[in-house]
Amino acid sequence: MAVTKKKSFREIARSLNVSPATVSRIAAGIGSFSEETRQTVLSALAAEGYSPQAEKEPSAPAIAAVVTDLSNELYNNILTCLTRYLGRKGYLLRIYLENQSQEELIAHLQSEQPAGIILLGTPLEKVRAESFVPLIQVLSSSAVSYQGRVYRIFSDEYVGGRLAARLLLEKGCHRPVILNNRHTQSSESRRIRGFKDEWDSEAGSSGDIYIHDGEPFKSAFNSAHDIVSYLLAKGQSFDSIFACSDWRAYGALVALRDMNVPVPEKVRVVGFDGERVSRYCDQPFATIQQNPDMIATGAMQMLLSLIDGREVEKESLLIPVQVQRGMTV
Repeated sequence: MAVTKKKSFREIARSLNVSPATVSRIAAGIGSFSEETRQTVLSALAAEGYSPQAEKEPSAPAIAAVVTDLSNELYNNILTCLTRYLGRKGYLLRIYLENQSQEELIAHLQSEQPAGIILLGTPLEKVRAESFVPLIQVLSSSAVSYQGRVYRIFSDEYVGGRLAARLLLEKGCHRPVILNNRHTQSSESRRIRGFKDEWDSEAGSSGDIYIHDGEPFKSAFNSAHDIVSYLLAKGQSFDSIFACSDWRAYGALVALRDMNVPVPEKVRVVGFDGERVSRYCDQPFATIQQNPDMIATGAMQMLLSLIDGREVEKESLLIPVQVQRGMTV
């Protein structure tokens, strides 16, 4: 005799015209719903052979934040803002470090029953999946969708790259070096594309730009320090550096001074991110500053709209960046 397969929570939700999060939370005995909705979902679950848990005492609903790197200052600033803002809305923020495959992690989160998920800093196209609860991606280019749509918050890194190039072009630079991040190929970096497009439009060609992709097993500081030291030792001619992170910019700056190359007189340096090292090192340097407060606010508003079942006007939100002046241009 054939065994009838249970409907998934998603299928039950579709048949009842409610969200999968509503079904999963009622099944777990958590959340606040009208008695009519709760009874309708409980009946559907029972009909499929599920055994819902007894209703629990109401508690603050949780948002799960999955982050790739807790040492990243920008990510920590975003998480701090999210914790504060979501707390005002009655939510807890639970932080998970991505130390396993994302498919496994999402399956684990399903048992935790969060109200929503934030993926922070997931590498490009790392995973493709469908989330069981509202999910947004912050500074991430993976393809995890919710109800068939992918919701993302980005910094305008492309414009940031253009602004960095403009800073150097305004100072008469002609031969830049780009120090790329270790997890991003040059062809995929919006920062580098923006830099090269601005260079093309003003200088006529970006063909002579030297691009160094960071080594995967070196810190950003050491990678930049070592390659700049090497380029100087072999006599390569360059008059400027665009570093795709502030720690790379600082590593380059230290290498230049170690080799007695005056900054900005001989070589000008621009970083990216606006981390504290750019402001508080012994020679504060120019950088492209991201805005963690606006990123966190946009992420919170988008995610809470999805949790509440409201229509989100834009699936992608682009957060502006700005120039932070320093002593290196």
